[in-house]
Amino acid sequence: MRRRRRPTRVPVLAALLLALCGRLALSQDSAKVAPKNVKVLLENNRVRVLEVRIAPGQKIPMHSHPPHVTYALSEAKGEYTSPDGKSTVNEAKPNQVFWSEALTHSSVNVGNTEIHAIVVELKDPPKKKLKSP
Repeated sequence: MRRRRRPTRVPVLAALLLALCGRLALSQDSAKVAPKNVKVLLENNRVRVLEVRIAPGQKIPMHSHPPHVTYALSEAKGEYTSPDGKSTVNEAKPNQVFWSEALTHSSVNVGNTEIHAIVVELKDPPKKKLKSP
């Protein structure tokens, strides 16, 4: 007698798919969710350099960054909200440089001036081994 398979795999696969889709939704590219605000200046296998401009009151939807360096070109005051709803307000002066580990957030310019910054996102090092002399 042949045994019938139980449909237990379907809910497990559905849950896995939902988790993956949720993760992908949280890892949106800032240049794609806000193309009017984020311009890719350079991209190669090691870094991606972005120019960011956010007018006062303007919002950038939820997006993610790998580890990165931010160089402020203007005075800035932004509110940043993580996926769990936690918000922080950060300020910057021109020529300040900030390091950040990978993160996901939405952004709002809560200041009176345009936020203008250069963001250098780091990519994983190449997988190739260097030849020994």
